[in-house]
Amino acid sequence: MEDLENRKRSRNDDDALSIRSKRHQSNNGDWQTLDYCDYTVGWVCALPIEMAAAIAILDSTHVPLPPHKGDSNNYTFGRVCGHNVVIACLPSSQYGTNNAATVASNMSRSFPSITIRLMVGIGGGVPDGGIDIRLGDVVVGNEVMQYDLGKILPDGQFQRTGRTTTPPHTILTAVSKLQADYENAPSRIPSIFCDMLDRNEQMVSYARPSFPDRLFRHTYKHTQEMDSCERCSPWEVLERPHRETAKPRVHYGKIASGNQVIKDGETHAKMAEELGIICFEMEAAGLHDFPCLAIRGICDYSDSHKNKAWQKYSAAVAAAYAKELLSVIPTQQRRDTETTYPTTDPALLQSRMEAVLGLLTFEQIDSRHATIKTQHSKTCQWLLGHPKYVEWLEPIHFSSHHGFLWISGKPGAGKSTLMKFAYTHAKNKWKATADATVISFFFNARGVQLEKSTEGMYRSLLFQIIQTFPDVLYNSDHIFQTRHSQATWDVETLQTLFSHAVKRLGQRQITCFIDALDECDVSEVENMVEYFEDLGDQAAESQTKIYICFSSRHYPHIEIRNGLKLTLEDQPGHGEDLEKYVRSKLRAGSSKASQEVSAEILERASGVFLWVVLVVDILNREFRDGRMWAVKRRLRELPDGLSNLFKDILCRDNQNMDDLLLCIQWILYAARPLTCEEYYFALVSGLDPSPENLVRWDRESTTTTAMELYLLSSSKGLAELVKSKKRTVQFIHESVRDFLIKDNGIRQLWPNHAANFESYSHDRLKQCCDNYCNIDISAIVPQPLPAASSERAKDLRTRVPEEFPFLDYATRHVLHHANSAEDNIPQIPFLRNFELKRWLYLFNLFQQYEVRRYTIETSLVYILAEHNLPSLVRSAVDNGFEAHSKGERYKHPILTALKNGHEEVYKTLQPHYNASDKIIDQKEYRKMFSLSKTISVLHYAAERDNLLLLTHLLEFMAPIVNAQSGWRGCTPLGYAASNGHEACLRALLSCGAHIEAAGEDGRTPLLHAARGGYEAVVRLLLDQDAQIEAADKDGRTPLSHAAGLYNNEAVVRLLLDQDAQIEAADKDGRTPLSHAARNGIEAVVRLLLDQDAQIEAADEDGRTPLSHAAGSWNGREAVVRLLLDRGAQIEAADKDGWTPLSYAVDKNRNEAVVRLLQ
Repeated sequence: MEDLENRKRSRNDDDALSIRSKRHQSNNGDWQTLDYCDYTVGWVCALPIEMAAAIAILDSTHVPLPPHKGDSNNYTFGRVCGHNVVIACLPSSQYGTNNAATVASNMSRSFPSITIRLMVGIGGGVPDGGIDIRLGDVVVGNEVMQYDLGKILPDGQFQRTGRTTTPPHTILTAVSKLQADYENAPSRIPSIFCDMLDRNEQMVSYARPSFPDRLFRHTYKHTQEMDSCERCSPWEVLERPHRETAKPRVHYGKIASGNQVIKDGETHAKMAEELGIICFEMEAAGLHDFPCLAIRGICDYSDSHKNKAWQKYSAAVAAAYAKELLSVIPTQQRRDTETTYPTTDPALLQSRMEAVLGLLTFEQIDSRHATIKTQHSKTCQWLLGHPKYVEWLEPIHFSSHHGFLWISGKPGAGKSTLMKFAYTHAKNKWKATADATVISFFFNARGVQLEKSTEGMYRSLLFQIIQTFPDVLYNSDHIFQTRHSQATWDVETLQTLFSHAVKRLGQRQITCFIDALDECDVSEVENMVEYFEDLGDQAAESQTKIYICFSSRHYPHIEIRNGLKLTLEDQPGHGEDLEKYVRSKLRAGSSKASQEVSAEILERASGVFLWVVLVVDILNREFRDGRMWAVKRRLRELPDGLSNLFKDILCRDNQNMDDLLLCIQWILYAARPLTCEEYYFALVSGLDPSPENLVRWDRESTTTTAMELYLLSSSKGLAELVKSKKRTVQFIHESVRDFLIKDNGIRQLWPNHAANFESYSHDRLKQCCDNYCNIDISAIVPQPLPAASSERAKDLRTRVPEEFPFLDYATRHVLHHANSAEDNIPQIPFLRNFELKRWLYLFNLFQQYEVRRYTIETSLVYILAEHNLPSLVRSAVDNGFEAHSKGERYKHPILTALKNGHEEVYKTLQPHYNASDKIIDQKEYRKMFSLSKTISVLHYAAERDNLLLLTHLLEFMAPIVNAQSGWRGCTPLGYAASNGHEACLRALLSCGAHIEAAGEDGRTPLLHAARGGYEAVVRLLLDQDAQIEAADKDGRTPLSHAAGLYNNEAVVRLLLDQDAQIEAADKDGRTPLSHAARNGIEAVVRLLLDQDAQIEAADEDGRTPLSHAAGSWNGREAVVRLLLDRGAQIEAADKDGWTPLSYAVDKNRNEAVVRLLQ
């Protein structure tokens, strides 16, 4: 009994130590389980700006772990160059060695596996003593001493007693290694820094400042009445040798640390000379019990002239050096241990939810819902009592309709308004119920891509579900781990997540409204409907309560197997709504004549609400003149049907037809929706681009009200300002676009332009942009431009769009419109006359980062390639423009296309290069993609599924396809397989990649693919004769790994169909059934049992599958029940005499205990 208690105590201690975070996908796609012990790098910062820079250079971020009791730190978790890193910052406004010691102590206690400790931030440089330290340089402390700790001697002298500490030997050897590398190749700090800015656009203030780097004599005191040094004598500035480059330099030496800020140059100079100091800071000396390397970006010279201008940049370069240092330190991997399971800890769940919501959201996630007009008073109420709507929500009928209701109707019938009403009513009905939620998505063909795609729909729906039921993340949240915010998702992954969320609902309910399916691509809709049908079938079988209401136009070829259907225009309630609207809005009094007009409107409406709204508005204009006979005549003249009505509205008179044409062209083909101000000046620049009109905006003569009136007149009432976060010009309804494009409205209105209307329109819009780009801005914008990060540049980026509203759009998109016109209207004359230097000046004006600005020598082909304009690239190089032009950030046009993934541009330029051309070497490729030396560019391409880069490397560099590099000695084929990248896998195999090449852990590509659950890749490798029983160093086969992972039933079935050994045991004696039972994967357990897997197969400890299932985490009672139903021995004891019941009691698995006792 005593042994049992000791064993239980030991197990509980282990559990306390191993509170797990979500399962994390490392860069090679291999699922790892992370806990406190998995973090090997501790990174301490003193200031929020230092922590921001540290977070910004992470390769990926991890979901936070809940804090240990007594640990007051707030951590950020992530991965850098293969290392798992935990970052902490000192409390706000609390600096010095004592506070640093507290933070470091907490970190050491919570993360016992930390072996690499870094203190990274800013410091004050001491350029004396022959060391040319400049602002923005980096100081690496090979010694740290506390300068303000000591005692006063009897003679009044201060004797320092603070000890000198040195970093651990292992870190110093890494510093030496990197220092040696610098002798052969330049530092990667600039490329890491640029990559940080690229990935974090909001960090523009971290760019290298334009504030001058001035070093005053240490005896010269700052003029105290001013913060800046404008009144400090320039004669006191020391002259220093000119540097050829602004790139940071790295210095090595002793750092002085203390709790006091000393702003006296003489004092610092004296201490520096006496103690051999090259940098001062305030924290590192407090880390005696946290032996670390201090890395400091120099932001001032430790004198009275201190200011904050260089702090952010210096913090960023220090973080960049730290990242480069970690790249030369071998990664430390914990041996794979048994799988652990998602926690139910509230703090961790909250942090996961916030992180996941950030990955799913996008700016316009609810924009369309907000722009749909609320229903007219007392309308739409009929839906709530409609028999089909009532039946849809009745649980008793779920088995027949599987939770589906499809509302269809004609264009403009009012479907979206009805759906908004139904959603709002359901939301209010269920808002006080904890076990129910109501979600929605309204497709918007006039919005950005995510508003009109199923990717956006799934992201929005998942976002709403997780907000209410965050626990649905269990077992699937690892998918979110390595994604950056607002990353592109594939629909299949989103469907998997949605299915898993629904499976975890239990007795809770989801009611879902999805509007305007017809505003999404039809192929995506077909896939979505098929997916939801399968989901409905599963819900009916499992009695899961999910109710889905679609609305769309009539689809002749898309049907649902089960579900209720409601045609809007056939409903009596809808007809009554039309009548209520006409009665309320038609200003015709109550005479018999007016009643006849109302009756005729309703009779001819055919259930189309928008037709009624437009007709009532037209007739009210006639009513204002009091001529009832004219009203009746006008009504007779108005045609039936929306398309015919639109034509009548547009062709009623021939006034301002040029304005109308350009209006339609801009709304149809603008690169993005225009604001009202942009729209006004876009039309001005196309209709009358005279010098007196193309001037800065005079708000007194042209008010915003006048602009809005012009929008109505130029569009003849068919365009409006949509009331979203940013008011933009759009058609009043998608049916206007349908009339113009699908119903040949353009051909009817402008037959001369109909043949190539889109190309003709883009050519005209290009000309509008080009005209506006020639506007005179010299009164407010200087030449040359100030540095992009300067306050003057920031002010210009705000002021110029206010004074010249269309200039930003015109500059960014003039070439886009030319590219779109090129297919039918040759643009080579435009390119030859294009004022490139003027455009470069304007483009640079709007850039937040200096690194994104072009030099004045930039070639046009490079710009076209970087902006992904393949038609213009093709035209330019075919007509004598140089394809090989060098310069700029990525050297060659073909390389900027490669870096940015512009495949068509790349293929256009590729014939102009020979395979023998050495464009750049491996080192330059590493710099381009910000890679460490531990991973080759080919590995990177395989990992990121960058087929374009991979094929380029195979052609131009002849790389070694079987080279082992990066994570655990994986080959590029292993990287591709572990991430499920089928196309890259095929390309590598075709170039001779070894299909059985194993990494340091013994895992082959097939094993990686099986672990990842990539059925198509597993099938491909098996078709290429991959060894199905190849085991890793733990003795686990592909089937063993596949069986132990969630949502992997298809791979398990495929491997079994290919005769994988069902009883293949690993070195611990565990069979695939044991792994599946241990992880609670009911579907796989059932599948293996159906294939006659040995239910009593015991491992080296004597534990059976039932023993493992009983000790699993909450919610695995279903597996226990299944194993018992199949005859598992309930009393089977392991080598320590523990039965399944013993493990269930020990782990507090109450449901399993009850089942076992029964």
